[in-house]
Amino acid sequence: MTTSTKRSRIGLAVNAGLVLLAFGLLGLVIWRNREKLGEVFGRPLDWRLFALGQAIFLVSLVSTFVRWYLLARVVDPRFTLRAALLLGFIGNVFNMVIPGAVGGDLIKAAYLVKMHVKKTQAIASMVIDRIIGLLALFTLATVAGALVWGNIPSRVRPLIVAAWVATGLGFLLLAAIFAQVFSRMFPGVSHGHSRLALIVTELKEMSSTYRRRLDVVAACGIMSLASHSLNVLAFFLVSRMLFPSLTTTVAQHFLMAPLTLFTMAVPMPFGALGLSEEVGDQLFKLVGHPSGGLAMMGFRVLMYGGALVGAIVYLARIKEVRGLTASAHQIEEEMVEGELKE
Repeated sequence: MTTSTKRSRIGLAVNAGLVLLAFGLLGLVIWRNREKLGEVFGRPLDWRLFALGQAIFLVSLVSTFVRWYLLARVVDPRFTLRAALLLGFIGNVFNMVIPGAVGGDLIKAAYLVKMHVKKTQAIASMVIDRIIGLLALFTLATVAGALVWGNIPSRVRPLIVAAWVATGLGFLLLAAIFAQVFSRMFPGVSHGHSRLALIVTELKEMSSTYRRRLDVVAACGIMSLASHSLNVLAFFLVSRMLFPSLTTTVAQHFLMAPLTLFTMAVPMPFGALGLSEEVGDQLFKLVGHPSGGLAMMGFRVLMYGGALVGAIVYLARIKEVRGLTASAHQIEEEMVEGELKE
């Protein structure tokens, strides 16, 4: 058995285990909220709220594609907005629907490589896009926490402090990356062939590429805050649809929803299915929400609505996607081996 075959079988086993875990966690949330589910579907739902939430979510989703477009243009000005939108929708399908497939980020990186962009630069555009997105989530929770501090239960305040600490550390990490602290701390590592060496090399490449365009990075950060804010509003609308007598405020949603959505960064199938619902169930209890788990399930329906649009784009460009998938698999293999071959 070759190393590649063995790795493939291990990967399949891990993915199968993660799929089972995801549905197990989702089943647990459904079981705990079975009475509330009966109440929700036992009364008429205001589908206008759902439609408005879906529209807001789609605007947010497209804004994330535009954000990456601005970052990708730094490494290659020939990159077009049309390509960014197509790749964004296709990548969303890979991230949300296809368990065990290469990530949507690698599909986008493969397209840039096809344009003769260096692999390290292509991946750097993915890395900084993810960092900006995750940091904006914590920043949103941090700002919301400061605004609701005086009107929040005391048991929630340690969570707000934790969000403040995480946000501060995130900005320090980003500053350290742009200052190339890691490559200076480990000067010999970047010349090796290991995952650590690849990480240090990628961080240095990202710094070299974007430190001269901090205006673009800042603009993308503001865009990310706006898109996450739209997601929170969509989340709130779903909550109101499910629970018309909801007392949990919009401000409280701006605190808890970002922390719930952050869990989707965990590499589990179907966008961390089950895990986000479980976390949302526990977090929203702190602010008196009837069921954060059910609200997260409703929000996930909005997400799969966006993935449906991506599936249509995917089917329309399936031949091109197959070629990109093969290239993405190659990049993934090289990353596992700790060396990107230009």
